Amino acid sequence: MDNMQAVYTEVNNCQDCYKCIRECPVKAIKIESDRASIVKDLCIFCGRCTLICPSGAKKVRDDVSRVKRMLRRSRPVYISLAPSFVSEFSDFTPQSLVAGIKKLGFTGVSETALGAELVTASTSEFLQESGPGIYISTACPSAVDYIRKYKPELAKSLVGLQSPLMAHASMMRRWYGETIRVVFIGPCVAKKTESDDFPSLIDAALTFNDLRRWFEEEGIFPELTCASVDDDFVPTRAYDGALYPLDGGMVSTLKSNGNTAGVNFMHISGIGNIKQALAGIDKIDPASKLFLELLVCEGGCVNGPGTSAKEGTIVKNLRVDQYRNSPKLPVKEGNLITGIPDIRTPYCIVTQSQKDKFWAEDDIQEALKTAGKSSTADELNCGGCGYNSCRDFAIAMLNGMAERQMCVSYMRKVATDKASVLLQRMPYGVVLVDDRLHVIESNKIFADLIGNDAAMLWDAKPGLKGADMRKMIGFHKVFANVLSSGNDLIDRNVDENGRLLNLSVFTIQRHRIICGIIQDLHQPGLMQEEVMRRIRQVVHENMGTVQKVAYLLGENAARTETMLNALVNNPVKDSANEQG
Repeated sequence: MDNMQAVYTEVNNCQDCYKCIRECPVKAIKIESDRASIVKDLCIFCGRCTLICPSGAKKVRDDVSRVKRMLRRSRPVYISLAPSFVSEFSDFTPQSLVAGIKKLGFTGVSETALGAELVTASTSEFLQESGPGIYISTACPSAVDYIRKYKPELAKSLVGLQSPLMAHASMMRRWYGETIRVVFIGPCVAKKTESDDFPSLIDAALTFNDLRRWFEEEGIFPELTCASVDDDFVPTRAYDGALYPLDGGMVSTLKSNGNTAGVNFMHISGIGNIKQALAGIDKIDPASKLFLELLVCEGGCVNGPGTSAKEGTIVKNLRVDQYRNSPKLPVKEGNLITGIPDIRTPYCIVTQSQKDKFWAEDDIQEALKTAGKSSTADELNCGGCGYNSCRDFAIAMLNGMAERQMCVSYMRKVATDKASVLLQRMPYGVVLVDDRLHVIESNKIFADLIGNDAAMLWDAKPGLKGADMRKMIGFHKVFANVLSSGNDLIDRNVDENGRLLNLSVFTIQRHRIICGIIQDLHQPGLMQEEVMRRIRQVVHENMGTVQKVAYLLGENAARTETMLNALVNNPVKDSANEQG
């Protein structure tokens, strides 16, 4: 377990279900010793696995305790609050939310959207100065990670600008001093990796879920808090930057900013949609100028993994739009334009490609065979392992990311083969029966014991699967009673076609599947064994009776001896003498 990562696996909680592999858009999950772990170098930290893990084994790193330690020190700590806060905390007014956050010990709360507005202005200027080509936004750190790791050929298309959070952190450090602490609160898990990568700008990142839990721990109820005139965003509220958490919000602000003639704008949300949209992008006319806004969370940041609000995207978008159009208070501090930092950065053009390792066809076929896939017909492509095809699974095994026991059909076949071998090698007749009294599986000895017709049927249909017990044996009611009652029957002698059989029936799945074990008591060796067993049972019972009799006799003898000793030691005196 590496709980220093933004997203990690609580190994003890992992139930080996492979749902995280199925849902991971980049297959950044490694199975080792039947447990799933997240490979940091492959992960884009979208947080999808934390939402779908049925056992809660996928965790988002909790940075609240770290932030609490910051607050205990003397340096002021400011919050950069994501613009999607209005869709998450709809039960609070902005002022009451700020008041609640300040009660936790923070010096002030500022809107990340102010940084988004600076990014909009800088992007607009960048597009005016740039020639034809494809340009990709860097507002979503998860989308940037995907491009850098899995589409390195497009890394040069990433706009060399800081994200809105990084830009906002730079602005606040100019406004309030380089020594302040900056903590982000928002819906995004990938912002935690951004704080890890740029600690000189962002000290920590919390999710909206973190903030809600912190409020509860401290007994703070923002909706009941009386906000003062000072409980508002510093240095002012944002305008167009408030639209950034919406799918197409950045494109909308760029268009309203003007000076975008000749630029084609597109916005895509959802990693699946992004992967599909980028396919064949190299065929675009090189003379065109295209700007792409990519958001990994489908529907935009309002649906990020760090949120708890369950409303639909339309409701969330409407709240954001209404807040954007609400009246704003005048700027309380001087000229904010003065000293605005340069947010151009080369960080996003660094390539961290994850190139697929090439495997020869012979290697892939050998890996398939180890999982019982000897031919194309064996490749079911069921997806039970989490991969889209058996071939992808084989490559994952070769890459050390998967284990062959992840294949459901392979493990089922292994289990069936083992059970069949054990069943056929047992020296007794064995039969598995379902709740309809139909045979699930049986061995040859069972067929031989119950009659020639069954033996002939077994030769034609090994295992007698589907055969009706009521038509094969006279004592089928014994099986029916065990199925209905759920009580096992052990060691019952029955007569079948002149044969004396010893029968035991016990439950495999209560009221659903039972198992019968049958022995022929007339078989040489077994009869002698049965006689000896009965003799041992009689001897054991008689010895128990003798021991009880001996115990009682011994107890009575001891009691008699005690009474006689009492009389000898204390003789009865003559009553006349006693009176004298």
